[in-house]
Amino acid sequence: MIKKIGKALVVGAGISGIRAALDLAETGYGVTLIDRSTHLGGILSQLDYQFPSNRCGMCKMLPLVDRDASSQYCLRKGLFHENIEILLSTELISVEGEPGNFQVTLKQKPNWVDPELCIGCGKCVDVCPVEVPDAFNAGFVSRKAIYLPVPHAIPNPYLIDFSVCTRCGECEKVCPTGAIRLSEQDREKFKILIVDDELIVRDSLKEWLEQEGFTIDVAESGAEALEQLNKKSYHLMLTDIKMPGMDGVEVLKKAKEGFPDLTVVMMTAYATVETAVEAMKIGALDYLVKPFDPDKLISMTLGIYEDLEAAEGRRMEVGAMVLCGGTDYYDPAGGKNPLGYKVNPNVVTSLEFERIFSGSGPSQGMLVRPFDGEPIRKVAWIQCVGSRDLQEDADFCSNICCMSAMKEALVAKEKSNGMLETTIFYMDMRTFGKSYQRYRDQAESDHGVLFKRGRVHSVTQDNNSGELIIRYGDQNSVIQEIRQDMVVLSVGQRPSSGTGELAEIMGIELNPWGFVGTEPFSMNRTAREGIVLGGAFAGLKDISDSVIQASAAALSASRVIHASGGGLAPEPESLPDTVDVSFETPRILVALCTCNGELSETLKQQEIISRLQSDPLVDRIELLEQTCTGNGWESLVKLVEKQKPNRLLIGACLPYVYAQKLREL
Repeated sequence: MIKKIGKALVVGAGISGIRAALDLAETGYGVTLIDRSTHLGGILSQLDYQFPSNRCGMCKMLPLVDRDASSQYCLRKGLFHENIEILLSTELISVEGEPGNFQVTLKQKPNWVDPELCIGCGKCVDVCPVEVPDAFNAGFVSRKAIYLPVPHAIPNPYLIDFSVCTRCGECEKVCPTGAIRLSEQDREKFKILIVDDELIVRDSLKEWLEQEGFTIDVAESGAEALEQLNKKSYHLMLTDIKMPGMDGVEVLKKAKEGFPDLTVVMMTAYATVETAVEAMKIGALDYLVKPFDPDKLISMTLGIYEDLEAAEGRRMEVGAMVLCGGTDYYDPAGGKNPLGYKVNPNVVTSLEFERIFSGSGPSQGMLVRPFDGEPIRKVAWIQCVGSRDLQEDADFCSNICCMSAMKEALVAKEKSNGMLETTIFYMDMRTFGKSYQRYRDQAESDHGVLFKRGRVHSVTQDNNSGELIIRYGDQNSVIQEIRQDMVVLSVGQRPSSGTGELAEIMGIELNPWGFVGTEPFSMNRTAREGIVLGGAFAGLKDISDSVIQASAAALSASRVIHASGGGLAPEPESLPDTVDVSFETPRILVALCTCNGELSETLKQQEIISRLQSDPLVDRIELLEQTCTGNGWESLVKLVEKQKPNRLLIGACLPYVYAQKLREL
């Protein structure tokens, strides 16, 4: 694989970020692909089908030449490429420099499960006592505090959600490979100072936080707090605002003067929230409102602890940056909420419905209502929820909703063998892409999707039957009612959360709708040269447009790197000496992974060995423990170096795991 001089940073590992990273990597540049999420794929990791093919198709982005340099399996399962470094749970925290020579700082959250040792056996999940809603499945089912971020990734090590973990240690006890390092997390070294003039507040906070394993000191006044800060170093200070003598704001100012690295959170009553917000402008990280919610306090403290536990920011130099932060969706639960979202349990958003009919979803693809398990016979889609709505400050079309609704209706009909009744309520049906109008016509004429033009007024529930009643005005302004088993809200796009903070770090501006602004007559260039945009981060786009723009952004980034001297010559690459063994008599080394003893439990191990030994070309058979882990693979490498076979046969699960390792071997 060609490797040129020069590197790029791609922020966001959704579909557009993957596309930009692959294009730059195939050009020969080194790429660091980061995402604050725990998994690749962004929103598309939750979608099984895409319009207009009603299939996935992500794998079409994989390289067509030099294929061995990259993974060649479903992109929803994962990605590797010789020129791409992938960093998940990672955020960009600072940018300095100029095009061709940016100095960036990254911060990666620690993960207390070693991915090199985790074999995905799931024994930790069986003993975990904590259950919380599973965000990947839209909260329809629960997951444990230790969990798989996505069900289909390979390899797929478990993660610990420390915002809900009780640190009981049961998972660490049953882990067969010692992958869980919970005991290494030493919370006692994290020192917190609580400052409040009320004894009951100090005692309550101290008790809650000591139960989480933190070291707590208390002070009843600002003066006492400053004394303690001079005697001992603290990581976090929780201080009340209203106190006799020196108030919390003054304590904050003096503490920050002497201890600029101290993290401070203000505690306040409703009457002083404005003061707390002002305090944040002079150095406070956040504020908590009295009376305290223990869960919120502990969650915020754990978040601060995790951030400080993260390894010191990793600094690196890159020639250009591609921002592919993706998109979020409108939340219809706010405001007047006439459609009953989160009120009527069978009113769901389009993304939630995608999880309902997904094979990896809460009902394994069966069309049943997640709240009562009843089969779905009639579904209605309501368009333009959070789009083309001046009351929601959304005077724009979100670009994807019409086609997404049609795709969902067609896929749902296919899964029900055509028995499902599907209705789409719309104002205007916008089918602007190539073949999109034909797709709409076929949905109506060939598959029986019913299109109703009108304006939906409200959605209520019949408490007796559980059916949903849609009240709408038709084209003749006549009020009509229709009953459905489920209502799907086609919610509009919104800027990705954190867009404003990232734009501030980059020194670039947002457009009036909150997306990152681009230069006139350009779809990807920003006001800061060397920083370009890919996908929906710059505005409303569907998947195909996002991928196309991501490729354009990759091209713009490569031009910046090339103009600054990168890519003028390939990096010198020392190739290992190889011997052509294709004409030698095979001497096969067979490495059988025992998979922590499961091989002997599920298969007749000795019979397999006997059958292999009967082959005259098999030179040696070895049983290895967990070749998919770092230690197991190291044992295999040493065995190959010692035995020097000219053929190697590995008997193990998850062949995807070995593709990159075999190239290195």
